[in-house]
Parts: sequence; structure tokens; C-alpha cells
Amino acid sequence: MMRFLVAAAIVACLPYNAWATGDDLVLGKATVEQLAALDHVNHDQAQSIVTLAAQRGRLSSVEELRVLPGMGEETLASLRSSTVVEVEFPSGAKKNYGSADEVLAEFSHEPDIQQVQQWAMDYASLSPETVRRWLRASKTFAALPQITFDYRLRDGWDQGFEYTNADGESAPSAPEDDHFPVLDNAGSDQDSYYYVKARWDLNELVMSSERIRVINEAQDVVKLRDKVLSEVTRLYFERRRVQVEMLLSPKRDTMGQVKEQLRLMELTAGLDSVTGGSFSQNLAKTSTGSASAPPAKGGVDL
Repeated sequence: MMRFLVAAAIVACLPYNAWATGDDLVLGKATVEQLAALDHVNHDQAQSIVTLAAQRGRLSSVEELRVLPGMGEETLASLRSSTVVEVEFPSGAKKNYGSADEVLAEFSHEPDIQQVQQWAMDYASLSPETVRRWLRASKTFAALPQITFDYRLRDGWDQGFEYTNADGESAPSAPEDDHFPVLDNAGSDQDSYYYVKARWDLNELVMSSERIRVINEAQDVVKLRDKVLSEVTRLYFERRRVQVEMLLSPKRDTMGQVKEQLRLMELTAGLDSVTGGSFSQNLAKTSTGSASAPPAKGGVDL
């Protein structure tokens, strides 16, 4: 194996002076203190990176860190610009192959395209079951009534007066006598009642505006899912083609080998970005004999 250090920020083409020196910080070998000293990297994030590197044995891309919680874009950008990654590639083919199946069998330990597509859909919350759940909910929501609740309270009181003269007689003795109001009786009462009304729009059970909106949203989700699956499929098989070329026709010159390895890393990072890091996580687990990685989780639970 030939080993080189390359800049962690992978691009399609790097200038010839992009090689790392002995003073560069290697992402998979840095200590917690070294990583925590970088901009936008706190101690907990640094500890998580070191732990992940120890579990996987190496880190070949900053994109692998997307599986860690709280790893924001500012942190990833800082790591891309401040660290390098260590890569290894073979110096030449060591085996003869008699068929295409024998060649492809060399990569049988990697996840297949169906698994990678499923990770991508789960990460983006684009599973077909999500759309079916929307449609089921929109079909039955009109069965629930619109509830109106009303509460009223009435307080009433009254007072009665009797007019008398100065002698206390109820009937005045003369028109010029003064009249004095005397409280005769007083009363009060209170009423309260509740009013509840349930209203069903039965026509909405057939075809509602809400269901039409959900159907339109579902069509958008299907289009987005097709786009994501197409991109995942392209990245997956482009990566496999690069692997086959590196296996059967490895470059003899160092620059050519590094370019091939960079292209492989770029495609691996692309698959990590659409699967939330599950692709590299699975590669690391299968390379050490562990069970397959669980599906990626991301986005919004719809």
C-alpha cells in the first residue's frame, strides 16, 4: 500500500501544490485538544470525532462526520479547511480475474444499491409510506366534526320602592306633600347554560380541498424522491466504476493514483451527504466484521 495525505476539502480537481506537509493536522489522528482548538469546534464535538475515528480505524472524509449529532455546517467547513485526511491505495493489481462476476465479487461486502437508496429515502423522509399516511389521513379527517362550544352566564336583580309622605302614609294626603321612596322589596337571580354544537361537512368525505392539497404535495414528494434516487444511483455506480478501474487498471504514476483516490473519496462523500453518513458507517462496520449499519435518520418526521 502507498499512503498519502490529501486536503480534507475534496474538489473535482486540486492544484499540484495541495499536498499536505508533516505539520498538517490529520483528521483521523488528531487529539481532542487539537480539534477543540479549531474554529467552530467545541470540546464535545472534538471528543465525538476522536471516538468515531477510533471506532472506524480511519476517517477518509469530513462527510463521514455527518453521522455525529450537532455537527453543523460551520464545524464541517472549519474541519475541511484546517485538517487533512490520510488515504491508502494499491500500487498494482495482484489477482487475475476470469469473469465480471469475479471482479464485482470483490465489492460484495459493501452495501448494495437498494440499501443505499433506502438510506437516502429515510434520511430525506421520502419513504412511500409517508405519502400513503398523508393520503389516509386526508381521506378520513372530514369524519371528525367541527365543535362549537358556547357558555353564557346571566345575573339579574331588581328593587321595588313605595313612596310615602312624611307621616309614613302610603297615599299622599295632599298634592303638595313631599314623597319619600321606601324600599319595598328586592330580589336577584342568576342563569347559566352551556351550548355545544357538532357540525359535519359530509361532502368533504368524498373529495375535500385538504385531500386535493395532500395529493399535490404527494406528487411533489414523488418527484423529489425520483430525483434523489437518480442521484444516489448515479453516485453509487460511478463509484463502482472507479473501484473497478483502480482494481483492474491501476495508474502507474503517483499523480494518477492520487487523482483516482480523490475521485473515489469524492463519490463516497457524495453518498454520505445523501444518506446522512450511513454509507461510510456501513463500510466501516462491515470492514471490521460488525453488523450492517441501521438506516440513516434525518430531516423532518412527517
